[in-house]
Amino acid sequence: MKPGLVRFLSSLSAWAFGLATTVLLLSFWGRAVVIDTDELSDNLLPLSESEEVTGRFSDWMTDQLVESGVPRPAADDAATLSLFTPEVKDALANLVGAVVDAASDPGPEESVVDMASIFAPTVPAVSASLASQGVPASEAQVGAIVAGLDPLVIREEGEGPIVGPGSPVAGRLGVASLLALIAQVVFGVVYVLVAASRVRAMRTLLTRFAVGALTFALLLKLGSWVLDPGGGRAPLSESLAQLADSKWLIPASIGVVAAFGAFFFWLVRTSNGPSPE
Repeated sequence: MKPGLVRFLSSLSAWAFGLATTVLLLSFWGRAVVIDTDELSDNLLPLSESEEVTGRFSDWMTDQLVESGVPRPAADDAATLSLFTPEVKDALANLVGAVVDAASDPGPEESVVDMASIFAPTVPAVSASLASQGVPASEAQVGAIVAGLDPLVIREEGEGPIVGPGSPVAGRLGVASLLALIAQVVFGVVYVLVAASRVRAMRTLLTRFAVGALTFALLLKLGSWVLDPGGGRAPLSESLAQLADSKWLIPASIGVVAAFGAFFFWLVRTSNGPSPE
């Protein structure tokens, strides 16, 4: 084989191997995040304190009180104050978890969240909070309002799950991981076959793979810190930080294994001489 062609194939296969490594690490990590719904719920838990969630609850409570005859300014203040009760905070946190569970439900039927059952435990606390603000709403009235909450539709009938092992996202990421792995093998074989020293070529590929995986794990940890350096800075930032930080041990473990593989081929090359074929 001509030296120019060898250099071209070596450069091309090394570049393609690196690209496949990037796709493999991203898709493998992403799939691990998507299918672990328990950890996903924990990572998204700070969103229960975000304006998007608390604002909707406050607006709903205000509208219900206004319909009951309470002046809007007083209703708005009372609804806002109720957000600070532990029971309401717990209910909003449970709501986030329930949404993730509903989004991962693989059943063909409609997937909904029973809002009434989630907020039923808040009735005594909300009633007491309203009473402290001078709002004439009895516990029975608040309970009736909560019981009338419509279910929250997360997924329509016949649609696939949004997250979880059976979700289309997990499926696409799994396919991407498999294709990237095949590409790694194919271009890795080409790189090794055209190399002057195949043992050295194997060591080089494993070293690149190890460096790529460990760098990816480091970027996840660094990205988590950049998004939320102090912890709890903002609900959205905190959730994104936890998502970036989750499953970082997966690429780190892959990198460590690849590093041991590179070390093994270094030992083989050292014991067999400078240029084994």
